[in-house]
Amino acid sequence: MKRLLALSLLGPLLLISSNSTKADWNYYAISNNRSDGTKVYTVNSSDGTATLRTTKCVLYHVQDGCHSLGVSLNPKNQKLFFKENADLGIKYHSYDIETDTWEEDISDWDTWKDSYSTTIERSLPIKRLDTGDIQIGGDTDDIDIVSDGLNIDGSAVITNNSDGSIQIGADGNDIDITAEGLNIDGNPLITKKDNGEIHIGKNSLITKEEDGVQKLYAQDEEGNAININVTEGTKLLIDGVEVQTGNTTQVTTNKNNISTNTSNISSNDTDISALQDLLSTKSGSTTTARIGDSTKNTLEIGGDTNPTTINQEGISVGGSNLIKKQSNGDIHIGKNSFVIGNDVLDGAHPIWAEDENGTKIPLNIYGSDLQINGVSVQGQINTNKSNIKNLGSGVAGSTALTAALSALPQTSKESKLSCGVGTGAYSSRYAVGFGCASKVNERVDVNAGGSYVFGGSKSYGGGTLDNGVVKAGFVFKLGELNTPTQISMKEKKEFKKEISVLKENNERIISQNKNLEIKNQAIIDQNKSLLARLDRLEKLALGETKSKDLAVYKLK
Repeated sequence: MKRLLALSLLGPLLLISSNSTKADWNYYAISNNRSDGTKVYTVNSSDGTATLRTTKCVLYHVQDGCHSLGVSLNPKNQKLFFKENADLGIKYHSYDIETDTWEEDISDWDTWKDSYSTTIERSLPIKRLDTGDIQIGGDTDDIDIVSDGLNIDGSAVITNNSDGSIQIGADGNDIDITAEGLNIDGNPLITKKDNGEIHIGKNSLITKEEDGVQKLYAQDEEGNAININVTEGTKLLIDGVEVQTGNTTQVTTNKNNISTNTSNISSNDTDISALQDLLSTKSGSTTTARIGDSTKNTLEIGGDTNPTTINQEGISVGGSNLIKKQSNGDIHIGKNSFVIGNDVLDGAHPIWAEDENGTKIPLNIYGSDLQINGVSVQGQINTNKSNIKNLGSGVAGSTALTAALSALPQTSKESKLSCGVGTGAYSSRYAVGFGCASKVNERVDVNAGGSYVFGGSKSYGGGTLDNGVVKAGFVFKLGELNTPTQISMKEKKEFKKEISVLKENNERIISQNKNLEIKNQAIIDQNKSLLARLDRLEKLALGETKSKDLAVYKLK
């Protein structure tokens, strides 16, 4: 057996007033059936038309069929809430007709209602009268929503008149909103006519925009022009200047100004006409405007003393270049130009500076810091200069350290161990060294030492040149050992003594040789004499001797 439970749905008052005749339903109807479950309908009470919106079957756990669900309406969100008296406890569900969705096991049910079999929310009496009007409240203290507006206690508050105007209040003291504007007690407050005039008041102050000018004038209720009188101590100002009554000088000045303005307007018209002749649309383009032509291609702004000139190359001020782009693509900024080159060199645009004659000049960043990728160029230069200076000083120190090391003994000859101190100097850096050498045996010598440069270590950015150095090494002799060419002091003394003896012997031998030379010469002379005598004897023996060849030779 089907049971039909009808619930009325009441929305906001203004919504019912404007849409009550258009709504296709105004009731929820709920049907519970063991076989089909719970069905939700919307019903139009005027003709009984019902539309099925959704069906919900909550099955019994211990027997066949669907639960019969209790239902309530949440006036806040217009959702239907269903109560399920399940075998395992009470559960709640909701249905939203706007989204046609169900929510299961919800918790925002008014659980206090579970203690009662029925709850009824108190509300104002609302009823639809036979006339179709809606009455809220009792007959003597009610609000009536009628076909042409809203009444309170039988008096019209808002009325939609047959002429289309909206009337607020009763006929004797009302505000009417008409197609033209706003009226109070039948008299216009502010209206706009079909010709565009805006009228303020019954005897109207009128304003109208026409041909770019906002006109201001006044008319009486019959449409006749009347004067505008600024009274009650109020002053009329034009551009902040008071318009004074009876001031003929001001009127004369205004008249002269009007004449001057008229002349200026005429002159401006001529100038505008000439300017319009210079304006045209670029050929082939609908969005680009062109100023000038092939002969009139320079625009000058300002007076004769310091004009700004715009031409096809760029902009100049007072005859000096501000910025221009030459035919080769280079961009020049300023009289003595900062130049941005058009050609790309090594993947970048070059920049340089030129004087007014086109000669390249230095770029001087004056008072500002030049940065590349956020890094100061001057800072890098100063750092590099400091690093180079430190590196040079460090190299000089290294040279002085090497010189000091080279002065240390490498081998020991006359003794088992030899030590020494050395110094070195180079480019105002001074170093001192100390080292020793030891003769291990005839074939092996070892040495070690170190040097220190005064003035400290030097950092050059990427590293540091220290102020000290050490060295160690050994000498290993290979092959046959020869007598050393160098001699010791002892050997030197012995050699000097032997040389002295040899020198004495040599002098004696020289003296003896001289005596022998004298004797030898005497023998040679004697032999010559004997040979001469022998020659004469041979001649005598051969009979070839003449008397004059004969002589007596006395033998010694």
